[in-house]
Amino acid sequence: MPTYSIMPYGVERMEFLQRLFDKLDWAFAGLIGAIAASFWHRDDLVDRKAWAIFIFSGAVCAHYLTGLISSYFGVVEPRSVAGVGFLLGTFGGSLIAAITRAIKAADLWAFIRQRFGGGNPP
Repeated sequence: MPTYSIMPYGVERMEFLQRLFDKLDWAFAGLIGAIAASFWHRDDLVDRKAWAIFIFSGAVCAHYLTGLISSYFGVVEPRSVAGVGFLLGTFGGSLIAAITRAIKAADLWAFIRQRFGGGNPP
């Protein structure tokens, strides 16, 4: 038997959005931080895909690491935790970009051949 709500139309949607925003507030802070950091990485972000990956990686770093870093340093005030999320978004996007540059610059095949042995490169 269906149940009917006595709440006005759209209230359930607003409650859902409120719960969603409460869960993603660190990701939003990181998103803003990554957008702010993208200004200084204009030379590295050559196309929209690179820019989107930079922004997304900053937001993901902030979302998943803010709670861990905040509890490690004893930061409990909500505004301060949001600031930690902003900084993690800023540095998270930069860190992922630096790791990607290092991987592209490294000759991984030469390292693997040197480490594990192997024939001459083709």
